[in-house]
Order: sequence, then C-alpha cells, then structure tokens
Amino acid sequence: MKAQSTDQAYLEEYIAIKLFRDNDRYKDDVYVAINGKNCVIKRGEWVKIKRKFALVLDQSEIQDSKAAKLMEAEQNRFVAKSRGMG
Repeated sequence: MKAQSTDQAYLEEYIAIKLFRDNDRYKDDVYVAINGKNCVIKRGEWVKIKRKFALVLDQSEIQDSKAAKLMEAEQNRFVAKSRGMG
C-alpha cells in the first residue's frame, strides 16, 4: 500500500515544462486528460504541470515517432516494390 501512495505522490508532483511553439502547426495550447482530470498547457512558456500529464505527452511523442518511422518504412517498401514491377 505504501508503494502505491508513493507512486501516486510522484505522479502528482508538479514539474516545469515548455512546449515548442511556432506560428503554424504548433501554435495552439495542448489539452491533456487522464481519467477525467485534465489540464491545458500553454505553448512557448514555462509552465508547471503534474508529472502524470507530462508523462502522457512523452508517450504521445514516442507514439508519433514510431508511427512516422513505420510510415516511412512502408513508403520505402512500396517504392521498392513498384520499381521492381515496372
């Protein structure tokens, strides 16, 4: 039980983050929700958010990276296969 409360306390700690901002694709604030709890994170400024929300953002970035690599690999495979058939 103590480990669970320690884990929960860790996830509830506030940490400082700064999300990238530009004037195009990355200009809007970011909404993050976990089990009915949510926060809106302003881009381009240092903000303090609970660690649990930051971890969700990290996981999202990892998934985006994996998806991009998979799409690139499939595109390369398709091009290679198409050239072989031509």
